[in-house]
Amino acid sequence: MVSAFWQDQGTDSALARGGNVQVFRQLMESPVLRSLADKLAQLREPDAEENVSPALAARIYGAVMKSSVSRLEEFAQCPFRFFIHSGLRAGERKKFELDARERGSFQHEILKKFHEELTAEQQCWRALTPAEARERIGQIAAAVEPVYRAGLLRADDQSRFTARALTAALQDFVEILVTWMREQYEFDPAKAETGFGLEDPGLPAWQIDLGNGHQLALCGRVDRIDLYHTGDHALAVVMDYKSSVRKLDKILIAHGVQLQLLAYLAAVRRWPPAFFGAKQIIPAGVFYVNLRGQFESGASRAEVLADAEGARRLAYRHSGRFDTAFLDQLDRSRARDQFNYQVNKDGSVRSNSAEALSGKGFTALLDQVEAQLRALGEKIYSGAAGVDPYRKGSATPCGYCDYRAVCRIDEWTHAFRELRLPENEPEH
Repeated sequence: MVSAFWQDQGTDSALARGGNVQVFRQLMESPVLRSLADKLAQLREPDAEENVSPALAARIYGAVMKSSVSRLEEFAQCPFRFFIHSGLRAGERKKFELDARERGSFQHEILKKFHEELTAEQQCWRALTPAEARERIGQIAAAVEPVYRAGLLRADDQSRFTARALTAALQDFVEILVTWMREQYEFDPAKAETGFGLEDPGLPAWQIDLGNGHQLALCGRVDRIDLYHTGDHALAVVMDYKSSVRKLDKILIAHGVQLQLLAYLAAVRRWPPAFFGAKQIIPAGVFYVNLRGQFESGASRAEVLADAEGARRLAYRHSGRFDTAFLDQLDRSRARDQFNYQVNKDGSVRSNSAEALSGKGFTALLDQVEAQLRALGEKIYSGAAGVDPYRKGSATPCGYCDYRAVCRIDEWTHAFRELRLPENEPEH
């Protein structure tokens, strides 16, 4: 068609036969086609190898890169996502709305004040009866709700209803938790909303040397740290509050996508023991805690209500990893409702209990997480910034990414980075 066009215009027949490439190039230089080509070029699939130079990365992040574990998880999810947020400092405009994050923050604020009140009164959580704990949570929520985020929970009827529902769920949670503390759980909440590396008073950032004059300064806020003092040392458990069910996944841990919970306990073991009133801190466990509860369905109403109290306990069951050496302190009565594990007839923990690890395995897991944080920091300084999201089964991080509009990815055709369990994976 191109050669015929030029023949009709009287172009030399030799050019028409052998110069099609040259003619095409001339056509593409026309203003209309050049504009169209530029627009189409923007729709090309991004190259996962489109990185920045190490020198530019060093200028962007500085000699000391201050970040959080959750941001490093974003890098493991997709380097481009981290680059846009932490490198270019881009972000979406905040809206005055009661989204999932704000609902979770409301519950966090109540639990923080609950702990602070008891600490000021020199009381521990287990000193309260379940009914007293429930009542106190209600009182704190009633005081927080009107002033929370400039009246966000009073914006309309739906917001006020949501506040009541969140408060009721929190009352159920604390009632069950205090019951566990009085019956089986020997640890006491010692710190709540403990910040490190933040502007407000707290602990310094967790410094990790990356070599080549680079440092990673990790900051964050730990929801709760529980301690069990014995002699001059203390066993430590880290609790992370969530608004839905969350479980540790071997594959996500192995690829650096799920590190925060474990990294917080790894940080705790690096903090000065005197901060906890001890000479030595021994990591004992890490757990996600669902503040709203996850109730199982049943075949009938009678079946669901047959053991209502047992169902309530299981609804708030914690999920994570723990050292079986400290099972007596975690679950004195072996009720197995607060923590998920199985036992043999002789009382020993079954080897197929995924959340229960040997002391060696638990320590190795924390060491692995530290090594992964260091490796992620090194990759960032190497200049990695490509559009390279992962896929695990049918799950990808793209659905929850704030930067989908700028990465140009086509989720239907993109070759995702598949996550698989590494060979010779350790017991955790």
